[in-house]
Amino acid sequence: MLDIFENLKKAKKRIIFPEGDDNRIIEAAEELKNKGIIEPVLVRKEGIDGIECVHPETDSNFKTLLNKFFEKMKKRINNIEEAEEILKNPLYYSAMKLEDGYVDGFVGGAANSTAETVRALLRCIGLKDGISVLSSFFIMILKERKFIFSDCAIIPNPSSQQLAEIAIASARAARNFLKEKPKVALLSYSTSGSAKGKEVEKVHRAVEILKEKKVDFEFFGEIQLDAAIVPEIAFKKTGGKWKGDANVLIFPDLNSGNIGYKLVERLAGATAIGPILQGLKKPGNDLSRGCSKNDIIYVAQITAIQCIGN
Repeated sequence: MLDIFENLKKAKKRIIFPEGDDNRIIEAAEELKNKGIIEPVLVRKEGIDGIECVHPETDSNFKTLLNKFFEKMKKRINNIEEAEEILKNPLYYSAMKLEDGYVDGFVGGAANSTAETVRALLRCIGLKDGISVLSSFFIMILKERKFIFSDCAIIPNPSSQQLAEIAIASARAARNFLKEKPKVALLSYSTSGSAKGKEVEKVHRAVEILKEKKVDFEFFGEIQLDAAIVPEIAFKKTGGKWKGDANVLIFPDLNSGNIGYKLVERLAGATAIGPILQGLKKPGNDLSRGCSKNDIIYVAQITAIQCIGN
């Protein structure tokens, strides 16, 4: 990951922080700026030496942003005055600055809930074309192996279509973050029809959707975890159709995903990085309200990587 972060110094991506009055955000922004990793933009009234600060009340482009925002929201709100009140909220203002191209990425949530942060991103940025659902992934680092685990944080019970979309987004994450060719396993308690059930059928249908889309990465499913990652077991259970070297694991639901990443983290000592949002048209991520300065720096760096690979 350190090798990847070094490339950020060349890219100089601009990341906006809606909670610019938070001391943790200020300290993180100063360190990011001093190290030349990204160009932070803080939403706050008072300036900070060496760091760009913006605010709805002093933004000469606010009316243009307002008109764009009202156009997006006119089915939800009654008039432009109501839109203006919403846009003065730093979350929405920051998301619209991202939508307008003023910045490359968004990092919020230090003082706002995940629901509030994600809502602003969805309403202002929206999802990528062909994607109907926002999801997330974790980067899991275990000794010499690296994985993408998805979705472990957002969607409780994804449909077959959503599982297929999660697989496509997660394959892209493998290219951007692992710097490896994606090998995607759609997990189940069944391998190639060895068991029956509605949950098995859901995963099987997701695989069929990926085949119909003719995606540009290797995938297999439905498949049990051991066969997904262990070559010897993969050969026995799939007859050699799968090599057992998956680096992207797609979980069938949030229960299994959340439990799975925490088991690997706590019992196997893996490093878990995330959750990282995926599916948005432009990169945006959510912080925990209990985040530290270092957490903010890390999420900002990850967001900048998404900007490069978006």
